[in-house]
Amino acid sequence: MTRMKVRALITLLPSEKGGLPHALPHRTQSLTVSAHYREGDVIHRWPFAAAITTDDWKPLSPGDEDHIVTILVIDDKAAEYLRPGECFDLWCGHNVGSGIVSRRVF
Repeated sequence: MTRMKVRALITLLPSEKGGLPHALPHRTQSLTVSAHYREGDVIHRWPFAAAITTDDWKPLSPGDEDHIVTILVIDDKAAEYLRPGECFDLWCGHNVGSGIVSRRVF
């Protein structure tokens, strides 16, 4: 299995719009990264179990905007989906936010 670490900018929906009901700790495995990319008319999607860490050590709170995080995934498909500039959704039973990969961390 391939281990990949990326930096990303995420935005979480407010609780009243379907976001998380409460904050998550600055280091969490409670969210799934649902990555996708377009190839012609086809959209490819893949869910990744992820370890997400905030760079400022602050919790991930409903309604957060432009929070910088580091995401670690262990999956052979990670290199296909988690490329700089690619967008993804954050899931916790349903869509609770979104993000964009800024760069890979080596």
